[in-house]
Amino acid sequence: MNPLGQSSPAITATHEGRFPARPGFPGAWEELLQTSAAWQELDCAKYLATWCGHAPDHVVGRLAGVNHIGVYMGDYGGDEEIFDWHTHLNELKTTGPVTSVEMGPSYISPRQYGTPGWWNSVTLADGRVIEMFACRRFGPWARRPAEEKGRLMSHVAIAVRTGDDVRHVLDTLESEAGHLETIAYTEADEVGHTYGHLRNNDSGTVLEIVYEEPRDGTGHADGRH
Repeated sequence: MNPLGQSSPAITATHEGRFPARPGFPGAWEELLQTSAAWQELDCAKYLATWCGHAPDHVVGRLAGVNHIGVYMGDYGGDEEIFDWHTHLNELKTTGPVTSVEMGPSYISPRQYGTPGWWNSVTLADGRVIEMFACRRFGPWARRPAEEKGRLMSHVAIAVRTGDDVRHVLDTLESEAGHLETIAYTEADEVGHTYGHLRNNDSGTVLEIVYEEPRDGTGHADGRH
């Protein structure tokens, strides 16, 4: 399946604009699984060409497939809503479909959009990674349309073959396409991941480029950054 280049991974909670309450958690989880599966086989070269209108061969040759998807789950009013979701994800870990659960504060939403936020990340038994984002209903962010919020926070993350490839892809696309802007970059974090986020300022959508250092000689990384 090849989703449209101007679209982003999404679930119903994103369209409604509010973070789901506990009765809606099972449905939201099923949507996340379906969305992850749909995006996993994305043709990254075609997506990049459509997303930014610019996909030179020396960039495409560095792409190595979908690393993970990030989905905006809506605005929250209090942190307890996010903690409740985190508890639900840990409950899923005890039943088998999830092998790891992580959580932390967003660094993009305060710097770019003036509101605090949280991320949760899970790794599935088959190795897929799903990241979930939420921002507090606060300040100018609260007045943005729900669809716009989803575009700004949801994204697909495309893997590249080396850490140096991340900087090369970001710099090339930003310099050769004036509507693209690098809004975050981290080099070799505590688990060996190098990644950066590009925002298309024409469409208001985001793309992540990421490299994961293989672990334990398996050729696989843990998927979190």
